[in-house]
Amino acid sequence: MATLPTRFLTPKHLLWASIAVAVTTIVLKTLAWYITDSVGLLSDAMESFVNLASALFALLMVTIAQRPADQDHPYGHHKADRVFLVRL
Repeated sequence: MATLPTRFLTPKHLLWASIAVAVTTIVLKTLAWYITDSVGLLSDAMESFVNLASALFALLMVTIAQRPADQDHPYGHHKADRVFLVRL
């Protein structure tokens, strides 16, 4: 079985994959709703926006956490991802 190189298994890469899957899911569920006029599919598509928002927020927090140390944050920003956990 082929495995992905570890450079593709970083949090940022995995979050971008999650965002791509969420957008694809939204599009497919919306298309299925349009074809079938099923309220269940529409509500499921709307719920998928919550998943997308969560992945976008996580990407933001990981991006901030990976910033290097600066004058205001001499030890870096690595605890910024904890904000995401509190947000959940």
